[in-house]
Amino acid sequence: MEKEDLFKEIILINDLSLKNDLFDYIKQNTLWDESFKSRKTASYGVPYNYSGISYENTAFPDYLSELNNLVEKHCGYKPNNCLINYYIDGLSKMGFHSDQFDILADKTGIAIFSLGNKRIMRFKNKNDKNQIIDITLEPNSLFYMTQEVQKYWLHSILESNNENDERISITLRKLIVQ
Repeated sequence: MEKEDLFKEIILINDLSLKNDLFDYIKQNTLWDESFKSRKTASYGVPYNYSGISYENTAFPDYLSELNNLVEKHCGYKPNNCLINYYIDGLSKMGFHSDQFDILADKTGIAIFSLGNKRIMRFKNKNDKNQIIDITLEPNSLFYMTQEVQKYWLHSILESNNENDERISITLRKLIVQ
């Protein structure tokens, strides 16, 4: 998949009108899994296996209903799973990877809401490691990646230049339920 094709179906919406206190609410009211050294995680919805961790079926908290509605409106599907990553400072990051796309419902991808400070999401072509694309994920933005992106590109979240930069990413998927 060429670089131009990557952007054909990507959705990036900045300056969403999300509740001002949503970042602080999630940070303070989430039971965080601290298995990862570089970030904390939590999962809601249908069971999900993520990087060797199995998350059980857990009800979606009420605050996710607004975000689910935005995904349905802009991305065309109703999520049944949510993975939240809390990057506690600017040194928190995520290495290059592609998300498992064979567990996603047909014609759905991954929607990412960014809260807190902005971060760079870097894409690297799997076949041409010199082909790199940086996308800035602004606070209160929605970014949508198709399954095709996962097939042909790796992505990562880079460290920030400011070590105090906290960030929360809320990733919403529609998983195939067995």
